[in-house]
Amino acid sequence: MQDPRLRLLAVVALSIAAFTSVHGAILAFLWWACTLSGPVCLWRSRWPLLVFFPLLTVSLALFVTGGEWASYSLRLAVVLLVATFAFLDQGPGEFLSVCTWLLGRGLGFDCGLAGEIALSALRFLEDEIRKAKWAFSLKGMPIGIAGIVPLSTGLLYSALRRASDQGDLLVARGYSGGGSVCARFRTPFRDILVTVAALAIAFIAFRPLGEFFILIQ
Repeated sequence: MQDPRLRLLAVVALSIAAFTSVHGAILAFLWWACTLSGPVCLWRSRWPLLVFFPLLTVSLALFVTGGEWASYSLRLAVVLLVATFAFLDQGPGEFLSVCTWLLGRGLGFDCGLAGEIALSALRFLEDEIRKAKWAFSLKGMPIGIAGIVPLSTGLLYSALRRASDQGDLLVARGYSGGGSVCARFRTPFRDILVTVAALAIAFIAFRPLGEFFILIQ
């Protein structure tokens, strides 16, 4: 999706729909699969799938304790898929532009700047993980438990050092809050269609399918 405003609206609607009910989660998954943006983004970079490991752990605990694990796992899995699509489909600076457009030059710019710093940190970690995998493959070494601990420590130290440097840079440039962004948004017709479909899914998620079909007759 090229318009980040519509992407944000679609992601919020689909996340609410998936978390609300099982049929909402199924419809949200169909949206994710049929629009092709979700699978294509996931094919480019599959490392965000790591967020499914905590879900797998919680689902296993619910299964062992006799909880309602199937519905929970399905709904949260779709929410994570939608969140992964939002992260991978977003370009640098888009979150800042949307927040400033939505909330203004004060709070909006500050929230957008904080979000952009967090997203850039995630992209930085992605690039570092790719470099580490490349280095391990050149040495012919498998990435086992013994290698994950020092690798994680190095990544954490690099992220903290980078955050400190970014803070010093903002102070040096005299940042004290607020700002402006000259954002230009493109809204293709396809983005409008898929956003309307996402809003329709959110509407259906709050109403049983039988009642929905009665309404459209």
